[in-house]
Amino acid sequence: MAEPPSPLKAVLFDLDGTLMETAPEIADALNDTLARWGLAPVDLAQVQGWIGDGARTTLARALAHAAAQGGQPPELATAWDGYAHDYERRTGTHSHVHAGVVSLLQRLRARGLACAVLTNKPQAFARKVLAAHGLEAAFDLVVGGDTLPVHKPDPAVMRHALAELGVAAHEAVLVGDSVIDVRTARAAGVAVWVVRHGYPAGRFEEADAPDGFIEHFDAFDP
Repeated sequence: MAEPPSPLKAVLFDLDGTLMETAPEIADALNDTLARWGLAPVDLAQVQGWIGDGARTTLARALAHAAAQGGQPPELATAWDGYAHDYERRTGTHSHVHAGVVSLLQRLRARGLACAVLTNKPQAFARKVLAAHGLEAAFDLVVGGDTLPVHKPDPAVMRHALAELGVAAHEAVLVGDSVIDVRTARAAGVAVWVVRHGYPAGRFEEADAPDGFIEHFDAFDP
């Protein structure tokens, strides 16, 4: 593994797939919505491949899949309000924190490092799932997919977080699980490490290769 930046002042984390396994409850919410429209359910493996670009995109992919299977799904705008209700109701009900996350956050806080979440999940849902698992107080900042007019991989998201935390790009590292996270970090000049678990949404090759991989959070000591 490559060396993290020095001096390090902040560690920023993706949420879905990185800190938590959330695909099961996202699948539950999608299937609630699909059932409302008389559409066939989707399985967990499909949903894991759709996560990463935000809730609206995940729903759009589910609706497109339903259409490809011969269903007659509604337009995204029509389905969204119902899905947002289903998603809010399911958030925190069928998810779990990955092994080693709690102890890692405790170590980082003990060292005086700032910690933040950068996710494409809507901010209200991000805060709810963090609170449901007792993690919200561990973070100085939560930036959701609707916090700004843009979302990851736009570098404005990272720059906003760095400005809020009062740290420079070379003083931070992003921990994620996908090529979206790698591209977000690279575009803002921030180092990036990727966990082996999660929802990669692509291949970590060439320009999408991270600075290092994390096999287990217990072994990650930036």
